[in-house]
Amino acid sequence: MSESWPPLDTHAHIEPEIDPTELLALRAAIFAATRTLEEFETTRGRADPITVWGVGVHPKVPAAFETFSIESFERSISRSPLVSEVGLDRSSSVPMSTQAHVLAQILRALRGRPRIVSMHSVGATAEVLDLIEEHAPVGVVLHWWKGTETQTARAVELGCRFSINRADLRHPAVIGRVPADRILTETDYPHGSGRRAAPGDVETIEEALAEHDRSTRGQVRRTI
Repeated sequence: MSESWPPLDTHAHIEPEIDPTELLALRAAIFAATRTLEEFETTRGRADPITVWGVGVHPKVPAAFETFSIESFERSISRSPLVSEVGLDRSSSVPMSTQAHVLAQILRALRGRPRIVSMHSVGATAEVLDLIEEHAPVGVVLHWWKGTETQTARAVELGCRFSINRADLRHPAVIGRVPADRILTETDYPHGSGRRAAPGDVETIEEALAEHDRSTRGQVRRTI
């Protein structure tokens, strides 16, 4: 496989204090998801060559909502092409009404500022799709998607992409249901990648995609 194409991990949780040399040693392009605007601020001043730090307001983290302001969010996205991780989660202790209100503000702010947006939707796939349809953001990537076949078709119509990890391979809701060029690889490190995996370790997913498409890992990686 050509060394010019590193593996791409579009969703991994990495401590912002990590030494840059440790990230380079992974030999992968990584989209790092933060959980709060304050956590994203701690990445200020980093100059990681192939790691992108995302602006996050994680729906399962109460502190992300307690300190959220749309002004702070807009300042943060002026410094990053990535919004990660945001969304809705029905199992969160944060009221759904609060989550939906904040997510709507975020999506409105992105109307004129296109970004890659890694979107969480646990237990709230229909609600997330409704907000995407209402606000029409560009660049949504549905992370660890568990929607029905009908909802998946709707997401495709809305222009969404989908990022899948190893756990998704056991209960596929994306492969075979969406165009191959809408699928991206992720680890959701450390949650969806297995005990021994590291950020950027997406080879198993590339192999599954290649087998499904009767392709090769190299071709899959180039498509991604």
